[in-house]
Formats: sequence, C-alpha cells, structure tokens
Amino acid sequence: MSASNLKFLSFSGNSRILHLSWMAFFISFVVWFNHAPLLVSIKETLGLTDQQIKTLLILNVALTIPARIVVGMLVDKYGPKIMYSLLLGISSMLCFFFAIADSFEQMALARFMLGFVGAGFVIGIRMISEWFPAKQVGLAEGIYGGWGNFGSAAAAMSLPTIALIFGGDEGWRYAVALTGFIALVYAFIYYNSVSDTPKGSTYFKPKKSGAMEVT
Repeated sequence: MSASNLKFLSFSGNSRILHLSWMAFFISFVVWFNHAPLLVSIKETLGLTDQQIKTLLILNVALTIPARIVVGMLVDKYGPKIMYSLLLGISSMLCFFFAIADSFEQMALARFMLGFVGAGFVIGIRMISEWFPAKQVGLAEGIYGGWGNFGSAAAAMSLPTIALIFGGDEGWRYAVALTGFIALVYAFIYYNSVSDTPKGSTYFKPKKSGAMEVT
C-alpha cells in the first residue's frame, strides 16, 4: 500500500473530512432503510396489507431523484456543510414521525418524505471533490460511497435486534426512533467538525440557483 493510500487511514487533514462525510452518508442510509428489516413487525402492529407494505417500499424511493436535483442546487449555493447538517436534522424529525405513526396514511407520508435523505450522496460528493486533488478524488469518492451504502446493510443487521431488546410489538418504533436520534446528534457533530473547503480555498457558488439549461 502506497504512502498516499495510507493517509486515508488517518484522521487528520482531508482524510478527516472523508471519514466524517462517509459516516454522515452511512447514517443517512441507515435512516433511509430503517423500516425495511422491521416490516413484519410494522405490518402486524398496524394490521397492514401486503399491498400497503409494497406501497411503503415504493414511496421510500419515489422522492429521491428529484430530491437529489434540488439538494444539488442548494449545495451549490449554501455548501455541503450546511446542507448535510440540515438533511440529517430534518430526516431525524421524519424518523420520529414515522416511529409514532398509527395509520397507514401517516406512514406513507413519512416514507415518501424520507426519500429525500437519499440526496445525501450528492452532498458528500461535492465535499470530497473540494478537499481532494484530482489524483485522489476517485479513490476518496469510492471510499465515501462504499462505506455510505453499507448503511442499509447495517440497518438490516442491527435494527431487528434493537427492536427485540426494547421488546413487545412496539419495539420497532424505538428502533426507528433511535436512528433518528443518531442522525440528529450527528447533524450537530458534522456542522461543528467540517468546513466546505480547505483553509485558504474559495468555495465557488453560482450567481443564481437553477436547473441546467438544455438546448
């Protein structure tokens, strides 16, 4: 392993930003898919039908593509530090809303809105591109994306056990709420631990926000 690659294992300089960012992405994926391993319990608690469960799964990703476009525009204007912190903070509130939902309609709305947490990918990519030189940015973004996506697997492996620890038919509510609490805490950690660019660099913002013009 080269000396430049070993730097990625440290927790200083741009490697510190990389690790803080992939953790934010990891948490966003845990939040995004926190319901999937708990669907059996959710179905029994609220008496949902198979079709309603399928609808929740579809709604969970329905907002992601437009959200990535909108969030990408906002990242250009306000920077990844603010946007990642906001995304985690808002998604935590939606987690709490899902955890206390007592009807299919409330759950459907919460899952639809939580689809926007998938936009965390574009925020981190911009952050990494600001902090790493061209010769390292590909590897850095690979680490960021790889560890971040593992969040969905981590949710599947851990949340059913957490739900059992809390016990009862309502254990899944505590498991989901816990992911929201983690996201909320990390929103503050991220905001107070990173900057949009290295010291002395300028974060270039567009003169106006808007979608790309296609001719």
